[in-house]
Amino acid sequence: MGIKVGLQGYTVREYMRFDPLGALRKTAGIGYRYIELPNYDASGSAYYGLSAKEWKKEADAAGIRIIGGYATNLSDENLEKTCAFFQELGCSRMVIPIDYFPSREILDEKCRFYNKAGSLCQKYGLSLFYENHYHEFQLMDGQTVMDLLLAQTDPERFHLSLNTYWLMRGLVDPYAFFQKYPDRIGSIVQEDFPLDQIDKFNMWNFKNHHPIAENIRYDKLLQGNEIQNIHPVQCELFTEIGEGILKLQPIIDLANEIGNVSYILLKQDFTRKPTEFESIEISLRNYRKIRGVDW
Repeated sequence: MGIKVGLQGYTVREYMRFDPLGALRKTAGIGYRYIELPNYDASGSAYYGLSAKEWKKEADAAGIRIIGGYATNLSDENLEKTCAFFQELGCSRMVIPIDYFPSREILDEKCRFYNKAGSLCQKYGLSLFYENHYHEFQLMDGQTVMDLLLAQTDPERFHLSLNTYWLMRGLVDPYAFFQKYPDRIGSIVQEDFPLDQIDKFNMWNFKNHHPIAENIRYDKLLQGNEIQNIHPVQCELFTEIGEGILKLQPIIDLANEIGNVSYILLKQDFTRKPTEFESIEISLRNYRKIRGVDW
């Protein structure tokens, strides 16, 4: 059996806004058996206005398994409630989709929280994951933010969901990174980049193309809103998986060789296709050519 392939539901988030359960059914109908839900707001009381029981009932009926989801706005006050919600969904994982580390003091405090959160997740039968972007590879005290994160978190409590797209746009070789931290990577997120936008691939030169991204620099730690600010100018910098320039098979071969990766999550931040579902169908069709994965 190979690594299981699923969909990160952020890819169909626009449809989910007005028909969340319909999005679940459509995703299952295209052929996805596993889904990771997007952006559960831990400070709220329901997910798209629906309880965990309603979500699980719909997923079971559609023949799709909710394996986990993004949890935003986590805090000491809502952590246990969030773990209980994900447990009731039948999940095995809870994912921090993004975070910011504008100073060493803040990074150290967040690492303490991650260890605490990871420990509580374990009590609920969950594993805590963090999905990287590019800014975790900025330098802090002579090391990358990512190196500091992994040095100060418990390998049993804090795992990486390795987003190879953002790793490469930060000019980090995902194959080399995987070899450096083979025991920390429990899942892989795969997106793809269009050839016709290759001049904008390097995030550290992004300011040369868009003045709004002037503060996106290797030597300036992100403060927490820069990625959101540049979303409007990044809409064309994604394409359906297998339609772009990123090599997909080598990282899967390595993941299978090392044996710690349970899931591949297919994801796309933006699509130029008429609908999100047309997009995820193309990605699924292309990704079925990948060896060593299980649908």
